[in-house]
Amino acid sequence: MDPLGREKEGRIMSFGAVGIIFFTLGILLAFNIGNAAEHAFRVFARTNPTTGTATPKTLRIVGAFWIPLGAFFIGVGFFR
Repeated sequence: MDPLGREKEGRIMSFGAVGIIFFTLGILLAFNIGNAAEHAFRVFARTNPTTGTATPKTLRIVGAFWIPLGAFFIGVGFFR
């Protein structure tokens, strides 16, 4: 155990890093910046032959859910 609490600080900052990734990917997918949803769907369809009902629109919906999730992680990482 570190008496200065640096161990806890590292874990909290990792929350912030994960939050930034989720928030950024959520923005890219939800607003389809640079056709990110279509590109992600093509990659997903190539790696999984049975895509089922997945479409670029569903990836945009998933991206919209990732935005508040990422914001939560950023809040935990930077304000705790």
